[in-house]
Amino acid sequence: MNQDINNIDNFEWPKASRIDMQTYPRRGLFEHFMEFEVPVVNRTLPIDLTELKSFIKENNYQFSLVIGFILTRAVNHVPELRHRILDGELVDYDKIVPAFTVLSKDKRLFFSKGVFSDVFLDDYRQNSAINERAAQGLEKHMGADNLGHIYITINPWNAYTALTFPYTKKFGSVPTFGIGKMYEEGGKIMAPLAIQNHHALTDGYHIGHFIDIVQCHLADPKLIEKSFTSEF
Repeated sequence: MNQDINNIDNFEWPKASRIDMQTYPRRGLFEHFMEFEVPVVNRTLPIDLTELKSFIKENNYQFSLVIGFILTRAVNHVPELRHRILDGELVDYDKIVPAFTVLSKDKRLFFSKGVFSDVFLDDYRQNSAINERAAQGLEKHMGADNLGHIYITINPWNAYTALTFPYTKKFGSVPTFGIGKMYEEGGKIMAPLAIQNHHALTDGYHIGHFIDIVQCHLADPKLIEKSFTSEF
């Protein structure tokens, strides 16, 4: 599949709007955690991929693009996970898109920014094309100054019980997700999911909301083909 990025139907940058700190309900927590040198939280939990793997095999999908859609949809359904710190100000993005790490055939690592319209087949087709270009070194650093994304990395070579991501202040408010090597346990296919989030923007409740949405989709992968409303 070879598509030029200029022909990607739904490719548009997420737009940020400034949040009024006078009415922001988490202002106290925001100001508290912004004083921390490293204000991010890292956690790793096991996720059950049994149903998802069967669904992917049945439809001949790429795992990275399907799990990427699920993670991105979950983030978009949790307003706090759409918040970012941009030039020192708290902003809310109208949507969040996935940013993938892509390994080229000669084992070099590149980055891409994908699309998210919440229509799975459209997003799958377009993100496949974007990642193919990224693997050729054609899309690295694309739109790096736009923070309306999440980082998604797939590491099929290592199973881990804990993972800490690199931290930099400029991109520290961007949530990061890592999927590790799959393994069998109790007749199920499991994998570790590592999550990094900025504590000035999100608490355990918000991550719990995100995880609930992810687990709903892992238990019933056909949800990706339908509109979804979270009732957490």
